[in-house]
Amino acid sequence: MPTKKLPSYLSKLKEIRETLLADVEKNFKISQEEPSEPVADITDDAARAYSSQLMTNLGEQDWEKLKQVDEALEKIKDGNYGICSTCDQAIPEARLDVVPFAKFCVECLSNIENETQTPTNGLRKNDSEENL
Repeated sequence: MPTKKLPSYLSKLKEIRETLLADVEKNFKISQEEPSEPVADITDDAARAYSSQLMTNLGEQDWEKLKQVDEALEKIKDGNYGICSTCDQAIPEARLDVVPFAKFCVECLSNIENETQTPTNGLRKNDSEENL
């Protein structure tokens, strides 16, 4: 990774980290402030439960993103920033400009996404076609 852009990425990562921490804190405060009084209408209770679950899910996503940002900051310290965690090739600067906490190059990320979208019924793609 060229060192001339490293300060820019470091700055972006710190800014993202601060924003995420503020969001996590805000979501936590909101979830703590929810009234615990009983609700007369079941639809109101369902809406409250949905809102609470949504805030929890958003908080979990923020925590995961925060973890990725912290890993990227650690990689900067270690001198490994901008290196794909799978193939050890340089992650293109264009990708880091968009996602400064990227762990994978585009090709490896595409492979990972394809693997997670593969059917889990035990059949390979061609197996089901051959049996027809």
